[in-house]
Amino acid sequence: MKDGRDRVIRRLRFNHATNAVRWVLNYRGQRAAIGRGYAFDALSRVTPSVAVDTDGLRLYVSTSDQVVSRATFSSRTTWEGEQFPPLMDALQGAGMGAGIEGRGFLDIGGNIGSATCLALSRYGATEAWIFEPSPVNVRLLRQNMLANGLENRVHVHAVALSDHDGMTTLELSDENWGDNRVRVESANGDRSPGVAGEAQRRTVDVAARRLDSLVEDGSIDLDSIGLAWIDVQGHEAHVLAGAVNLLDSNVPIVCEYWPYGLKRAGGLERFHALVAGSRTRFIDLSAPDPTVLRIDQLSALQTKYTGLTCTDLLVLP
Repeated sequence: MKDGRDRVIRRLRFNHATNAVRWVLNYRGQRAAIGRGYAFDALSRVTPSVAVDTDGLRLYVSTSDQVVSRATFSSRTTWEGEQFPPLMDALQGAGMGAGIEGRGFLDIGGNIGSATCLALSRYGATEAWIFEPSPVNVRLLRQNMLANGLENRVHVHAVALSDHDGMTTLELSDENWGDNRVRVESANGDRSPGVAGEAQRRTVDVAARRLDSLVEDGSIDLDSIGLAWIDVQGHEAHVLAGAVNLLDSNVPIVCEYWPYGLKRAGGLERFHALVAGSRTRFIDLSAPDPTVLRIDQLSALQTKYTGLTCTDLLVLP
């Protein structure tokens, strides 16, 4: 969920009169979720994290994260839990067979590990490589692997994947721990305050790696990978620039497409060029009737997903 939509959700969430009406009417079955949301707010005063059972998993979420974690606790569902079923259908419809069953899973921008947990526990992935630069998210991620008995099947890399090996700067969102972003300091990047005041966020220096470096040193065997999942809040072009081996492989890629974030990182046209240079087709997973499109239709999506709207793309070999 992006910042503009987050602000609307927060205004509605803390509108007690609106929630009272929803509670009485049980609007769209939201009574339990509203109650759990207020429970989450109370728990935030006494504990830094709390467990929630969702999608057949036990996930520990931060009570300081007022967006992704609060929504997961309140609804007892995850964003990935809603995305995986249509994704699997799209893979099968595109002739990619069983998807990740019996294969490895690359999770780039892993947050607290919910996508990896689902891939391993429900969709048959054999092992996973997960990349997450935020130190606090990594702690929860490791806890979630242990809680679900998956720690021996997961390779955790506490780094930001990018287009270089070295160090980089990570912006930290106090309210939305799923919206931490690698800060791009370049002439092409947008250094305005941003709609969420991103330029004023706290920052931390983190290690950066190219995926190509890990492939070349033998840490990752792309032939064993069934799916790559990339959600890095506008840094996707930089990740792909450092992942030429992945682009040239037969691995399908699920990738967030957020024009605002890509533009802010100076990477929108770079993203289009990288994908079009290596892949021939894609599926817009947010379309009412997701169908396979030619890669030359990709750049037109920037006129569809304006403002803070976004989608997920299935980029096919």
